[in-house]
Amino acid sequence: MVVLIILKIIGIILACVAGFLIFALVTPLTYKAEAEYHDKFSAEAQASWILGLVRIYANYIEKPRVLVKVLFFTVFDSEKPRKKKKRKKKKRGKKRRNLKNKTPRKKEKTELFDINEDADDEDKSPMERICDKIASILSSIADWMRKANEKIKVFAVWLDEDHRRLISFLWANGLKIFKKVRPKKFSLTGRGGTGDPFWTGRITGWTSILIGMLGLPGVRFEPDFEEKVLDLDVQAKGHFFVLPVALIALRIYRNKDFRRFILKKKK
Repeated sequence: MVVLIILKIIGIILACVAGFLIFALVTPLTYKAEAEYHDKFSAEAQASWILGLVRIYANYIEKPRVLVKVLFFTVFDSEKPRKKKKRKKKKRGKKRRNLKNKTPRKKEKTELFDINEDADDEDKSPMERICDKIASILSSIADWMRKANEKIKVFAVWLDEDHRRLISFLWANGLKIFKKVRPKKFSLTGRGGTGDPFWTGRITGWTSILIGMLGLPGVRFEPDFEEKVLDLDVQAKGHFFVLPVALIALRIYRNKDFRRFILKKKK
C-alpha cells in the first residue's frame, strides 16, 4: 500500500509537470518594443509569457539591462553584481622569497639591454634609420597581407557544397522563425544618408528588398543623398506561440551540417 501511494503521488506530480509544460508551449508569448536613434541610441522592450507568470524587461540607456521575473520574484537582474568565489592563497614559503630576490637582477639586465638598444639607434645614420623604417612598414604590410590571405582561405571554405547547403538550410529556417515571431504591428520612420549618393542609393535598395522579403509593414524611410545623417524611430508589438518556434529550432539543432560545422560535433 505504501508503494502504491508513493507511485500515485509521483504520477500526480509528473502529470502536473507535463500539463504545465503543454500549457506553456501552447500559451502565446506577447512582446512590445520601442527604439530610437537621434545622435544617441536608446531602446526598451518587455515580454510576457504564461499569462504574465514570466515577465522579461530589457532596456538600453547608455548601457544594457535585462530583468526577468517569475510571479513577484526576480530571478535575474543584469545590474546585480555576481558573487565572486574567494580563492585560497597558497603559502609558498622560501621559494617566493627567492623569486623576489632574483627579479631585480633580471630587471637590471633588461634595462641594460634597452640602454644598449637606444645607444645603437643613436649611432645609426639618418639613411640607416630611414631604411629601418621602410623595412618595418614593409614587414607590417606583409603581416597584414598574410592575415588577409588566411581570412580569405577561411571564407573560401564556406563556398564548398556542404557549407552552401548549410547556409541555404539556415536561411530557409531562419525565415520561418521570423515569420512566426514577426510583429503584428510595426512602424519605422526615419531619415538617413551616408554622405555619398552612390552608397546611399545602394543601401536604400538593399534594405527595400530585405523589408519586402520579411514582409514588414509601416516602413517610411526617407533617404538623404546629400548629408551624412541617421534618425530612426521604431515601434513593434506582437505575439507568437513557443511550440512551433521550438520545433523549428529543434530541426536546426538536429541538422547534421549544423552539428558538424557550427557545433563542431563529430558523428
